[in-house]
Amino acid sequence: MGYQQFTHRRVSVIYDDELVGSDCEKLFQPAWLARASGGGQVQRGTAVMFEYNGIQLVFKRYHRGGLAGRIVKKTYLYSPLADTRMWREFNMLREMREMGLPVPRPVAARCVSLPPVAYRGSLITERVADSQTLAEALCQGPLDEGLWEALGALIARFHRHNVYHADLNVHNILLAGGSDWYLIDFDKGAIRSPLSRQDAEGNVARLRRSLDKEAGRLPGFRFSEENWQILLDAYRAKMAT
Repeated sequence: MGYQQFTHRRVSVIYDDELVGSDCEKLFQPAWLARASGGGQVQRGTAVMFEYNGIQLVFKRYHRGGLAGRIVKKTYLYSPLADTRMWREFNMLREMREMGLPVPRPVAARCVSLPPVAYRGSLITERVADSQTLAEALCQGPLDEGLWEALGALIARFHRHNVYHADLNVHNILLAGGSDWYLIDFDKGAIRSPLSRQDAEGNVARLRRSLDKEAGRLPGFRFSEENWQILLDAYRAKMAT
Protein backbone atom coordinates (compact mmCIF):
# COMPACT_ATOMS: atom_id res chain seq x y z
CA MET A 1 0.00 0.00 0.00
CA GLY A 2 1.19 3.53 -0.73
CA TYR A 3 1.60 5.78 -3.72
CA GLN A 4 1.13 4.34 -7.20
CA GLN A 5 1.74 5.84 -10.62
CA PHE A 6 0.77 4.91 -14.17
CA THR A 7 1.02 6.37 -17.64
CA HIS A 8 -0.99 5.51 -20.72
CA ARG A 9 -0.77 7.36 -23.98
CA ARG A 10 -0.15 10.97 -22.96
CA VAL A 11 -1.80 10.78 -19.52
CA SER A 12 0.07 10.22 -16.25
CA VAL A 13 -1.59 9.74 -12.86
CA ILE A 14 -0.15 9.42 -9.36
CA TYR A 15 -2.43 8.41 -6.50
CA ASP A 16 -2.64 7.27 -2.89
CA ASP A 17 -3.94 3.71 -3.10
CA GLU A 18 -5.11 3.77 0.51
CA LEU A 19 -7.80 6.24 -0.56
CA VAL A 20 -8.52 5.61 -4.25
CA GLY A 21 -7.94 2.87 -6.82
CA SER A 22 -6.38 2.64 -10.25
CA ASP A 23 -9.68 3.80 -11.75
CA CYS A 24 -9.24 7.21 -10.10
CA GLU A 25 -8.68 8.95 -13.43
CA LYS A 26 -12.46 9.28 -13.70
CA LEU A 27 -12.34 11.71 -10.77
CA PHE A 28 -10.67 14.23 -13.07
CA GLN A 29 -13.37 14.17 -15.74
CA PRO A 30 -15.53 17.37 -15.75
CA ALA A 31 -18.80 15.49 -16.35
CA TRP A 32 -18.11 13.04 -13.51
CA LEU A 33 -17.07 15.88 -11.18
CA ALA A 34 -20.19 17.85 -12.00
CA ARG A 35 -22.38 14.90 -11.00
CA ALA A 36 -20.38 14.06 -7.86
CA SER A 37 -20.27 17.66 -6.66
CA GLY A 38 -23.87 18.53 -7.37
CA GLY A 39 -23.11 20.69 -10.38
CA GLY A 40 -19.65 22.04 -9.57
CA GLN A 41 -17.88 23.57 -12.56
CA VAL A 42 -14.15 23.40 -13.18
CA GLN A 43 -13.21 27.08 -13.42
CA ARG A 44 -10.14 29.24 -12.91
CA GLY A 45 -9.46 29.86 -9.23
CA THR A 46 -12.39 27.72 -8.07
CA ALA A 47 -11.99 24.51 -6.08
CA VAL A 48 -14.57 21.78 -6.63
CA MET A 49 -15.67 19.95 -3.47
CA PHE A 50 -17.00 16.41 -3.84
CA GLU A 51 -17.33 13.06 -2.08
CA TYR A 52 -15.89 9.75 -3.22
CA ASN A 53 -16.12 6.46 -1.30
CA GLY A 54 -17.20 8.38 1.79
CA ILE A 55 -14.19 10.74 1.65
CA GLN A 56 -14.53 14.51 1.24
CA LEU A 57 -12.19 15.67 -1.51
CA VAL A 58 -11.11 18.89 -3.26
CA PHE A 59 -10.30 19.18 -6.96
CA LYS A 60 -8.33 22.01 -8.53
CA ARG A 61 -7.09 22.58 -12.06
CA TYR A 62 -3.92 24.51 -12.77
CA HIS A 63 -4.28 27.64 -14.85
CA ARG A 64 -1.73 29.92 -16.41
CA GLY A 65 -1.63 33.47 -15.14
CA GLY A 66 -0.49 36.76 -16.64
CA LEU A 67 -0.55 37.63 -20.32
CA ALA A 68 0.10 34.05 -21.41
CA GLY A 69 -2.89 32.94 -19.38
CA ARG A 70 -5.21 35.12 -21.42
CA ILE A 71 -4.22 33.20 -24.52
CA VAL A 72 -3.77 29.62 -23.26
CA LYS A 73 -5.40 29.25 -19.85
CA LYS A 74 -4.87 25.59 -19.03
CA THR A 75 -1.59 24.55 -20.64
CA TYR A 76 2.10 25.01 -19.75
CA LEU A 77 5.38 24.54 -21.54
CA TYR A 78 6.30 20.91 -21.09
CA SER A 79 8.58 19.86 -18.23
CA PRO A 80 9.78 16.45 -17.10
CA LEU A 81 6.87 14.87 -15.22
CA ALA A 82 8.51 15.34 -11.81
CA ASP A 83 8.80 19.08 -12.49
CA THR A 84 5.21 19.70 -13.56
CA ARG A 85 3.23 21.87 -11.19
CA MET A 86 0.77 19.20 -10.10
CA TRP A 87 3.50 16.59 -9.50
CA ARG A 88 5.57 19.08 -7.51
CA GLU A 89 2.66 20.07 -5.29
CA PHE A 90 1.55 16.46 -4.80
CA ASN A 91 5.04 15.40 -3.71
CA MET A 92 5.56 18.53 -1.61
CA LEU A 93 2.38 17.75 0.32
CA ARG A 94 3.61 14.18 0.84
CA GLU A 95 6.93 15.42 2.21
CA MET A 96 5.36 18.00 4.51
CA ARG A 97 2.98 15.43 5.96
CA GLU A 98 5.98 13.19 6.66
CA MET A 99 7.42 16.15 8.60
CA GLY A 100 4.21 16.28 10.65
CA LEU A 101 3.10 19.62 9.22
CA PRO A 102 -0.65 20.35 9.02
CA VAL A 103 -1.44 20.30 5.31
CA PRO A 104 -4.09 18.45 3.27
CA ARG A 105 -3.43 14.84 2.31
CA PRO A 106 -2.67 14.48 -1.41
CA VAL A 107 -4.96 11.96 -3.07
CA ALA A 108 -4.21 12.05 -6.80
CA ALA A 109 -2.63 14.17 -9.52
CA ARG A 110 -3.08 13.95 -13.28
CA CYS A 111 -0.90 15.36 -16.05
CA VAL A 112 -1.77 15.37 -19.74
CA SER A 113 1.07 16.07 -22.17
CA LEU A 114 0.13 18.11 -25.22
CA PRO A 115 2.83 17.64 -27.85
CA PRO A 116 5.10 19.11 -28.76
CA VAL A 117 5.78 21.32 -25.73
CA ALA A 118 2.73 21.78 -23.49
CA TYR A 119 0.86 20.06 -20.67
CA ARG A 120 -2.15 20.58 -18.42
CA GLY A 121 -3.12 18.99 -15.14
CA SER A 122 -5.10 18.82 -11.93
CA LEU A 123 -4.71 17.84 -8.28
CA ILE A 124 -7.08 16.19 -5.80
CA THR A 125 -6.55 16.49 -2.06
CA GLU A 126 -8.50 15.39 0.99
CA ARG A 127 -10.67 18.16 2.37
CA VAL A 128 -9.73 19.42 5.85
CA ALA A 129 -12.79 18.55 7.95
CA ASP A 130 -14.82 21.19 9.78
CA SER A 131 -12.71 24.03 8.42
CA GLN A 132 -13.03 27.57 7.17
CA THR A 133 -10.52 30.02 5.74
CA LEU A 134 -8.95 32.69 7.89
CA ALA A 135 -10.91 35.22 5.81
CA GLU A 136 -14.20 33.48 6.60
CA ALA A 137 -13.36 33.23 10.29
CA LEU A 138 -12.53 36.94 10.56
CA CYS A 139 -15.79 37.88 8.88
CA GLN A 140 -17.64 36.05 11.67
CA GLY A 141 -15.91 37.87 14.50
CA PRO A 142 -12.53 38.55 16.14
CA LEU A 143 -10.16 35.70 16.95
CA ASP A 144 -8.77 35.37 20.45
CA GLU A 145 -5.13 36.00 21.26
CA GLY A 146 -4.33 32.31 21.56
CA LEU A 147 -5.32 31.68 17.95
CA TRP A 148 -3.16 34.54 16.66
CA GLU A 149 -0.25 33.24 18.72
CA ALA A 150 -0.78 29.73 17.38
CA LEU A 151 -0.89 30.98 13.80
CA GLY A 152 2.35 32.92 14.20
CA ALA A 153 4.02 29.87 15.73
CA LEU A 154 2.70 27.64 12.94
CA ILE A 155 4.11 29.84 10.17
CA ALA A 156 7.47 29.75 11.96
CA ARG A 157 7.21 25.97 12.20
CA PHE A 158 6.87 25.72 8.41
CA HIS A 159 9.79 28.09 7.94
CA ARG A 160 11.97 26.11 10.34
CA HIS A 161 11.29 23.12 8.07
CA ASN A 162 12.46 25.26 5.11
CA VAL A 163 8.98 25.43 3.56
CA TYR A 164 8.32 28.34 1.24
CA HIS A 165 4.67 29.15 0.50
CA ALA A 166 4.41 31.12 -2.73
CA ASP A 167 1.12 32.83 -1.82
CA LEU A 168 0.48 32.93 1.93
CA ASN A 169 -2.81 34.80 2.20
CA VAL A 170 -6.03 34.72 4.23
CA HIS A 171 -7.66 32.30 1.78
CA ASN A 172 -4.83 29.73 2.00
CA ILE A 173 -4.96 29.39 5.79
CA LEU A 174 -7.64 27.15 7.31
CA LEU A 175 -8.98 27.05 10.86
CA ALA A 176 -10.28 23.55 11.60
CA GLY A 177 -12.55 22.71 14.48
CA GLY A 178 -12.20 26.26 15.77
CA SER A 179 -8.69 25.60 17.11
CA ASP A 180 -6.30 24.00 14.60
CA TRP A 181 -4.50 25.83 11.79
CA TYR A 182 -3.65 24.34 8.37
CA LEU A 183 -1.89 25.80 5.35
CA ILE A 184 -3.16 24.93 1.88
CA ASP A 185 -2.40 25.60 -1.81
CA PHE A 186 1.34 25.05 -2.25
CA ASP A 187 1.35 25.59 -6.01
CA LYS A 188 4.76 27.13 -6.91
CA GLY A 189 5.91 26.52 -3.33
CA ALA A 190 9.11 24.70 -2.44
CA ILE A 191 11.09 23.08 0.33
CA ARG A 192 14.40 24.89 0.19
CA SER A 193 17.66 24.00 1.88
CA PRO A 194 17.90 26.34 3.57
CA LEU A 195 14.97 28.74 3.35
CA SER A 196 16.45 32.22 3.12
CA ARG A 197 15.54 34.93 5.59
CA GLN A 198 14.34 37.04 2.66
CA ASP A 199 11.90 34.35 1.52
CA ALA A 200 10.62 33.75 5.06
CA GLU A 201 10.06 37.46 5.64
CA GLY A 202 8.44 37.69 2.22
CA ASN A 203 5.87 35.08 3.28
CA VAL A 204 5.02 37.04 6.41
CA ALA A 205 4.80 40.33 4.52
CA ARG A 206 2.51 38.70 1.92
CA LEU A 207 0.12 37.64 4.69
CA ARG A 208 0.05 41.15 6.13
CA ARG A 209 -0.80 42.63 2.73
CA SER A 210 -3.60 40.10 2.36
CA LEU A 211 -5.03 40.95 5.78
CA ASP A 212 -4.96 44.67 5.01
CA LYS A 213 -6.53 44.16 1.60
CA GLU A 214 -9.44 42.08 2.88
CA ALA A 215 -9.95 44.38 5.89
CA GLY A 216 -10.79 47.11 3.38
CA ARG A 217 -12.90 44.87 1.17
CA LEU A 218 -14.90 42.37 3.24
CA PRO A 219 -17.79 43.55 5.44
CA GLY A 220 -17.29 42.78 9.12
CA PHE A 221 -13.66 41.69 8.70
CA ARG A 222 -12.22 41.82 12.23
CA PHE A 223 -8.48 42.43 12.14
CA SER A 224 -6.43 44.89 14.15
CA GLU A 225 -2.84 46.01 14.58
CA GLU A 226 -2.86 44.32 17.97
CA ASN A 227 -3.76 41.01 16.32
CA TRP A 228 -0.83 41.35 13.95
CA GLN A 229 1.63 42.17 16.72
CA ILE A 230 0.58 39.06 18.65
CA LEU A 231 1.11 36.92 15.55
CA LEU A 232 4.44 38.56 14.78
CA ASP A 233 5.75 38.21 18.34
CA ALA A 234 4.85 34.51 18.38
CA TYR A 235 6.46 34.01 14.97
CA ARG A 236 9.70 35.70 15.99
CA ALA A 237 9.86 33.85 19.31
CA LYS A 238 9.45 30.49 17.55
CA MET A 239 12.05 31.36 14.91
CA ALA A 240 14.53 32.29 17.63
CA THR A 241 14.34 28.98 19.48
